[in-house]
Amino acid sequence: MTLKESPISEVLLLNAVTTALSQYIAETNPDVLFNGLLETLLELTGSEYGFIGEVFYSDDNKPYIKSYATTDIAWNAQTRKLYDEVKQRGMLFSKFDSLYGSVLKTGQPVISNRPDNDPRRCGLPQGHPPLNAFIGIPFYGGGELLGMVGIANREQGYSRALIDRLQPFLTTCGHLIQAYRNNLKHQRIEDELQNYRARLTELDEPVVLGHGYTFFPAQRALKKAEVPLVLTRQELVLLEQLVSKCNRVVHYQEIEAQIWKNVIVSDASLRSLMRRLRKKLPELPIQTVSGVGYLLVLPC
Repeated sequence: MTLKESPISEVLLLNAVTTALSQYIAETNPDVLFNGLLETLLELTGSEYGFIGEVFYSDDNKPYIKSYATTDIAWNAQTRKLYDEVKQRGMLFSKFDSLYGSVLKTGQPVISNRPDNDPRRCGLPQGHPPLNAFIGIPFYGGGELLGMVGIANREQGYSRALIDRLQPFLTTCGHLIQAYRNNLKHQRIEDELQNYRARLTELDEPVVLGHGYTFFPAQRALKKAEVPLVLTRQELVLLEQLVSKCNRVVHYQEIEAQIWKNVIVSDASLRSLMRRLRKKLPELPIQTVSGVGYLLVLPC
């Protein structure tokens, strides 16, 4: 049977890609998503078993694969136990002297339709299902090797033409890996930011402004007699500038740059903001230094 006699269904392929991208919107667990992709890949190619995994690097910069989806091919109680254990954390593939290892070493697809006679093969554990044909295909993103798929035992074997037909599938795998990496990076940054804010809060020493007012710099909050006062963001930034430089003149341009960033505003905007702040905090001794800026007089 030739590949032309058993073509890949483009409808199934496009459905698989569409489903995967749709599921990604709601699914945060890559294992669930990639297991569905692997099942579809096996169906599309008529293969018996396989895996889809992401490429990581060890401390000595050697690549290895952590699987997100692996076909259950346990053949006895011992391998069943092993499969169940590693399924939760992801099966690792790190042997270079193997068919999949050749993909890691070269970054190129590996096709072996006679594995028994292939010098790249590393052998199989006793009782392992037979390996009659194998293809390992890397997928990339931004020029970086992100992962690979490995499938086995297509009746008519594997070919370069099959790789070309699977490009939409492989591209989708690459996009999903990149998306998950970006999500993890974003989450790490969020966690670091939360930790930083927590440390700031712990170290936040309130500034007593007098007349019952207390300003909390890290929280950018103001209280009077322990009661929080409601100020707008711009009013709080203005107050923060005055408190941080108390007893010093803060120039108009310096204040405007902090409040409005890259937006050009008229002098009237700052004067209007100062009037509102003074109205809300009438007891605070905020002085106007004509033509220069503002000055908050405090015993700080």
